Amino acid sequence: MKTVFKMMCVLILFTGMQISAQEDVSTTVIKLKDLITHAADAYPNEEPQQIYLLVETDATGVSSDHRFYLEQGVQLLLKRLQPEDKVAIGTYGGSNSTIVSYTKASNGGHILKELQKVYTITSQDTNKDGIDMAYQFAKNYYVEGTENKVIMMRNDQIASQNIVSSTSKNKKQKKTREAHEEAGKPYKLGGAIAITALSILPEVLEVIKD
Repeated sequence: MKTVFKMMCVLILFTGMQISAQEDVSTTVIKLKDLITHAADAYPNEEPQQIYLLVETDATGVSSDHRFYLEQGVQLLLKRLQPEDKVAIGTYGGSNSTIVSYTKASNGGHILKELQKVYTITSQDTNKDGIDMAYQFAKNYYVEGTENKVIMMRNDQIASQNIVSSTSKNKKQKKTREAHEEAGKPYKLGGAIAITALSILPEVLEVIKD
C-alpha cells in the first residue's frame, strides 16, 4: 500500500513539473517593421529555438506596405536560425489562425510559401482569439531544453488607421455637439465614446513614445 502511495506521489510530482515547464513560453513584442532588426540582433542563438511568429492583421490581411518588412524579416530569421530550430506562424486581429505549424528552419522554402496566406484573408472567425491560440499552440508543442517563445508583431499601420478613424469620428461628434448647443439642447457623451477612447489609448501611448 505504501509503495502504491509513493508511486502516486511521484506521478503527481512529475505531472506538476511537466505542467510548470509547459507554462514557460517567453514573449517578445515588436513592431512588424522591426522584425529585420530583431532577427539581426537576437540571432543566431546557441540555445535551440522554437519560435511562434504572431502577426497582427487587419480585416484584409497585411498591407503591401508591410510585406517587405515581413518577408525580409522572416527570410533573415530563417538564415540566422540553426537548421533544426523550428518556426510557426499565426495571425491575430483581423484574422485568428495558425497558418504554419512548427517547421524546421532548414525547410524555409515551405515556410515562405505558406507565409503568402497572411497577405490575403478570405475568411474570418471573430469567435477566436489569435493571441490565446498562439500561446496554447506553443504550450501544446512545448519542447524541453529549447527556448520556446512567441514573437508578437504589432502592425503600426493598423494603429494609425484606428487613430485616424477615431479622429474622424471625433470631428463628427464635435459638429453634432455644436449643433445641439446652437439649438439650445444638451449634448451628452455616450458610453460608446468612452469605450473608443479606452480602445485606442494603448495606440496613442505607442505614438507618444515614438
